[in-house]
Amino acid sequence: MKILIVDDEQLELEQLHFLIHERYPSWSVIKVEDAAQAKRVLENQSIDLALLDIHLPGESGLDLCLYIREHYETECMMITAYETFQYAKQAIRLHVFDYIVKPVISKEFYQALDRFKEQFGYLEKVSPVVQQVLNIIHKNYGSKLNLKDLSEEVHMSPTYLSRKFSEELGMSFQEYLVSLRIEKAKKHLKEHPDWTIQKISEEVGFTSLHHFSSTFKKMVLLSPRQYKESFSHD
Repeated sequence: MKILIVDDEQLELEQLHFLIHERYPSWSVIKVEDAAQAKRVLENQSIDLALLDIHLPGESGLDLCLYIREHYETECMMITAYETFQYAKQAIRLHVFDYIVKPVISKEFYQALDRFKEQFGYLEKVSPVVQQVLNIIHKNYGSKLNLKDLSEEVHMSPTYLSRKFSEELGMSFQEYLVSLRIEKAKKHLKEHPDWTIQKISEEVGFTSLHHFSSTFKKMVLLSPRQYKESFSHD
């Protein structure tokens, strides 16, 4: 995996590099301070994920993201100290993978990296039993799922399965399930503007609308309604 970090603050560059190396020591990280340097890197190297600060000298991170989306297969993750709806709305329209607010919290950052790694097929080879569990989760994420029932289905103890899942995927079963449900909810909000938030909540497996809304806001930084509205015409 090759990561490009674009930030004009040296401390931020070093922090993100450190966090990535701690979690994924085999990943290659390239650090630059502005869009011009980033474009030179992109011309010569295949980058899997670009971490872009929105406020850069010269061309903004959002403008750079637009350039990347038009010319490369690279995914973008926006990182900013400014948590505003307008920035988040622009980022969503650019189909960024995630939007993280500074100061970067390691747990949230790692959850985003783990989701990226899973969603875009960068998983290291997982054991057959974990792959079997993943298949069940992806097929039944909209239904009630718990580790006990899954462990019985694959004929192993919940404790052992939980440990295998965490070791091989870098996150717990519950974290994976919630992340998947939120990604599916984002897809429904974009593709089914006529669906109510309640319906989408139920479709992706949440039994409580309040729980769905609060979880969505925590992970996406927008409420489900704000996210839905970001796709409507101004």
